[in-house]
Amino acid sequence: SKKGGGGSKPAKQRFLCQDCGEDFSQFHGQCPGCRAWESFKVFTVEPASSGAGPSRGGGAGAQALARAAADAPPAYQAAASVDRIHESDGASAPTPTPVRSRTNRGSSAARGGWVVDSARPRRLSDILSPEALSQRVSRIRLPNELGAEVERVLGGGVMPGALILVGGDPGVGKSTLALQIAGLLGEQARTTSENSAKAALERRARVGTMKSEDEDAPMGSEDEDDVAVLSEANQSDHPTVLYASGEESVEQLAGRAERLGVNPNNLMVFSATRLEAILAAVVQERPAALVVDSIQTVFLDDATGSPGSVSQVRECTTALLHAAKTAGMPVFIIGHVTKSGDIAGPRVLEHIVDVVLYLEGDADRAVRVLRGHKNRYGSTDEVGVFEMVDGGLRPVASPSALFLGERILTPDVSSAPTITVRGSRPFMLEVQALLSERDPPEEGAGGAHAMMPPLRTAVGFRQERLQLLLAVLAKFVLGRRVHRNDVFVNIVGGLKLEDSSTDVAVALAIASSFVERALPADMAFFGEVGLGGELRPVAQSERRLAEAATMGFKRVLMPRAGAVADTGKRQGVEVVLCNTLAEALTAALGVEPSRREGSGQGQQGERKPQKKLKKP
Repeated sequence: SKKGGGGSKPAKQRFLCQDCGEDFSQFHGQCPGCRAWESFKVFTVEPASSGAGPSRGGGAGAQALARAAADAPPAYQAAASVDRIHESDGASAPTPTPVRSRTNRGSSAARGGWVVDSARPRRLSDILSPEALSQRVSRIRLPNELGAEVERVLGGGVMPGALILVGGDPGVGKSTLALQIAGLLGEQARTTSENSAKAALERRARVGTMKSEDEDAPMGSEDEDDVAVLSEANQSDHPTVLYASGEESVEQLAGRAERLGVNPNNLMVFSATRLEAILAAVVQERPAALVVDSIQTVFLDDATGSPGSVSQVRECTTALLHAAKTAGMPVFIIGHVTKSGDIAGPRVLEHIVDVVLYLEGDADRAVRVLRGHKNRYGSTDEVGVFEMVDGGLRPVASPSALFLGERILTPDVSSAPTITVRGSRPFMLEVQALLSERDPPEEGAGGAHAMMPPLRTAVGFRQERLQLLLAVLAKFVLGRRVHRNDVFVNIVGGLKLEDSSTDVAVALAIASSFVERALPADMAFFGEVGLGGELRPVAQSERRLAEAATMGFKRVLMPRAGAVADTGKRQGVEVVLCNTLAEALTAALGVEPSRREGSGQGQQGERKPQKKLKKP
């Protein structure tokens, strides 16, 4: 930092918690906000330059966008002024508005904000009135089956002005999905532009005869709008989508877009790592949407640190948020993930954006699952299922058929089909289990070998839930001998089970491997298991039964609690109702349970003999 009478302020150091995003002026071993240990990273806050007048605030990201808008061509400035007039009159623009100059944004923009301040507080009933709702900007619909699958996760389309973060493991298909979405947005933008032009022609043709009778009549505001729409439609260029990549060249992007079948007339590609250059291209081209691949590879000149650092990721995301909100265009940014599966960079990145999507899938499988982690415009319960093919990601019409398509029915496989529900969509999955009993330690063996705990491995299933089910099985169903086994549970297909309604299927798959007897091939299972071994009811049972009937299952084992007398008749399946997990074991495997009685200790301190598991 400079000293003396130069008038410049020294740079400040701040400490940012990567878990909660809160920053402090001094270092803390434990974050006072979220109580996380050793989560702080230091970053430098450069003082604003005092030679260019009063500071606008907003950080390096907001200032970069302000400079890009100030350098816009005169035609762009005129269009921005017209858009501002329409906003003040309460009219809704037919197309997304461009990034406006900060001189036209009002006091809130001058302070670095991206939301236009209201003139005064308004009643919620006035905002939700039919007149106000008719002027609200609608969501951008995505065409074809791929667009419908993405819309399911987003909650019904892409919201204009939304900042959407897409994360996932390396090679899972994030860039492929983003490029396909960009092609769909470009196709929709072109369709909207053509429809607007046709509507303007129809209006002018309808009133043409009326205007010919009075040639001296002045041109109204609707006539000016029609002239603007027609002049834009007559141009060779129409609204497109800008795909900016900091990882690939334009030739590589063009080759991938050709392989994916993206219409080249609806997409512009740009290879750049300086975010100032990307923002200048946005101001110049006025795209309908923007895709940045990835946020860890771009940087701002005025922000400190290298690309991907805490300060750079924070400022670049803020700049893109300004661009999205002021232009009314959706912005997709791709983020890398860490080894733990979280988005790389500060946790504040997920707080800044409007939507966080995760694309999941195994590298050795073609199935990809798109789930919402955060969504300000809809639910996070819905998921999209895709299949990776040579032509990109293809939506899966029937996920149940895909997940159960490779099911192998042999007596040696302990598998239990189950039905889970994500949002409004039921899935059928196969749960496999394998138990391997450990040999007792030899006499004279070391203590470390004798005390080695059995393995507990779960793929696609929560580890703590597996421990709970094993404890219930040992207490009420199989006896404590199950604890001497290595337990392996796998969810076939790569989908992660987070619904407790699959407890019965996991428990019976483990019991099937323990007693070495296969479950019925025509029976599916669902239900939650309580700590007392009871089966608890789950939501949307009718939808689960219908999905099982669609996949050809004849019987479904489910909890008796909450079931009605004619359960399953409308779906055409036989329902097996059980109160406890022990009853489910007998109904599914024909095996009598073996449980521990009392505390397991006799009156004289001797352990009571355990009942043996009876097989028919």
